[in-house]
Amino acid sequence: MSGRRDKRISTRLPIKFQVDFHSDGHFLIEYATNISEHGIFIQTNQPLKKGTVLELEFLIPDSNQKVKAIGKVVWVNPYRKNSEKNYNPGMGVQFENLSDIDRETLLTSIKKVAVL
Repeated sequence: MSGRRDKRISTRLPIKFQVDFHSDGHFLIEYATNISEHGIFIQTNQPLKKGTVLELEFLIPDSNQKVKAIGKVVWVNPYRKNSEKNYNPGMGVQFENLSDIDRETLLTSIKKVAVL
């Protein structure tokens, strides 16, 4: 048994989709590999620093609804150059202001996949 404790408070949807985001004048396009009603994991070899606030834009998986939200980087898994153990580099982003409609659409998508 691992000593790490899972701190997640909501179910995650493991799905890959494009996320556009910008912070401090830098615009980037990367891919998220999972999402929940509270946050998103963005896979990138150049994660932003913990505490960075960014604007996100993406289509909710299994929906045509576009989401624009503010998020904050709450943890980082850095890219380890020249390392055999370079597990899933990227950053965990917590939503700071997700509308009730977007949150409900996310929950519906997550529940749909969980049933399958």
